[in-house]
Amino acid sequence: MIVIVSIAMGMMSALLGGCASTVVGGAGNASKTLSVTIPGEPMTVDPNKSIETNGAAVIDQISEGIYRRNADNKIVPGVVEKIVKPTENGTKYTFTIKKNAKWQNGKAITSQDFVTSMQRNADPATKSQATTDTQYIENFDAVNSGKMDKSKLGVHAVNDRTFYIKLSRPVPYMNYEFVRYRPLNTAAVKKYGSKYGSSSATTVANGAYVMKGWTGSNDSWHYVKNPYYWDAKNVKISNIDVQVVKDDNTAQNLFKSGTVQLTSISGQYVKANANNKEEVVSKNGRNNYIYFNSKHTTTANENFRKAVSMVIDRKTLANNVLQDGSTASTNIVPKDYAKNPTNGKDFVDEVGDLAPTDVTKAKAYWAKAQKEIGKQKVSIDFLVDDVDTEKKVAEYVQGTVEKNLKGVTVNIVSVPHATHVSRDFTTDFDITTVGWGPDYPDAQNFLDGMQSSNSINFAKTKDAQYDALMAKVNETTKYTAAQRYEFEKQADKRLMSITAVAPTFQTAQAHLVNSKVGGLKWDTLSGASGQLQYAYWK
Repeated sequence: MIVIVSIAMGMMSALLGGCASTVVGGAGNASKTLSVTIPGEPMTVDPNKSIETNGAAVIDQISEGIYRRNADNKIVPGVVEKIVKPTENGTKYTFTIKKNAKWQNGKAITSQDFVTSMQRNADPATKSQATTDTQYIENFDAVNSGKMDKSKLGVHAVNDRTFYIKLSRPVPYMNYEFVRYRPLNTAAVKKYGSKYGSSSATTVANGAYVMKGWTGSNDSWHYVKNPYYWDAKNVKISNIDVQVVKDDNTAQNLFKSGTVQLTSISGQYVKANANNKEEVVSKNGRNNYIYFNSKHTTTANENFRKAVSMVIDRKTLANNVLQDGSTASTNIVPKDYAKNPTNGKDFVDEVGDLAPTDVTKAKAYWAKAQKEIGKQKVSIDFLVDDVDTEKKVAEYVQGTVEKNLKGVTVNIVSVPHATHVSRDFTTDFDITTVGWGPDYPDAQNFLDGMQSSNSINFAKTKDAQYDALMAKVNETTKYTAAQRYEFEKQADKRLMSITAVAPTFQTAQAHLVNSKVGGLKWDTLSGASGQLQYAYWK
């Protein structure tokens, strides 16, 4: 799933020492509460609908999929008994659910719960925008467009514990996707309908924790250990308090006072804590961009987009403005993420700097745009989250654009994360910040979102040449991994040549972590808040 990332949430990860399998907290700590922060309220905790990081952070704690990631972030069986090999030319996966896999109410997880989840996700009546994971299932497009009944979707229950998923084509990274294929309690879905996941009371968990006290709009709640979770004996912390904290200074003060034991920080606070042994900073795979509304005359103009992109000095933005360990981004695909299957070289290194800074050229492009638009002066709104990091990005972009592109006015529109995401999906912006978090190590994970038919293409960009190249990337039965990789590079170069997006920075993870907390590890594919089920008190 491509997850819409609040930039602050992109910094919600850190590396904590130790491993839950080797170090276990003392018995006296079993009931000790862990307090953590999250930088925004979730829009929903419905796995079929969640499309942003705050919701994903919660879902990662209370829900488990076909597979899961262990304490070392390796893919292992989740709800099912084992990792399976596909049959029928790599398109059919048959799973058997663990005998002791249960819901929070003690009832067994059944094959029908997976069928219910996948069908509901594909059903156009659900109006889900979180379909990037399930698009590979056989007949998905026909079902999702209303041309075929949802019962024809390629997921079928053989018996109560055995089900299979049939794909439309082989997908080389499918094991990563199965981590996101989560069951839904069929009875709860029937009972709550479209309100499922809109509060803790309308949610039934199958993961390590049960969510308590979330009304759907409040800014604090709790995670309580799920006694029916199949691996409950290895969940060391039974109670976790969560509170929304958007301001870095507040987060830092809460940590220093001992009120919370895990929180994210950014910008000057990362720099200020450089000598603090409880601060951990690590790079991750989240990349951030500016999208341009293709339906508005000014932002639809290619020369205008190039002018804006070329006045952004990404190194200055990362090193002098953010100051949090983030790095300059020159591509829609992040650095140190996708590799050439033939020689192992980095994707970004191979395609080169596709988002250069050149103020002289930028001014020339702006002059061309003025003639094409028919205006010497334009005013554009820049939609961002109401958090420190996004405000800093917006202020930097505003300053450099207005300084170097005379006649352009940038108005910063700062709104709550949920409002931002809603406006993205309705293309209610001139330009907007977007962050993408990765699910699998392939450039396609980032390139997919800009296809004209993709719901994540908020800008409504449509380029026939790009779509044609991505269609080849998707033809896994026709092309080899090496050929797909070459098509990905061609598609990437095409996308960047028309400045469909303006990359800004690749996120770093910055946390303050209490020295008495251990057991968690994050990597470039980890969820923003990590897997708290592996945490323990030292």
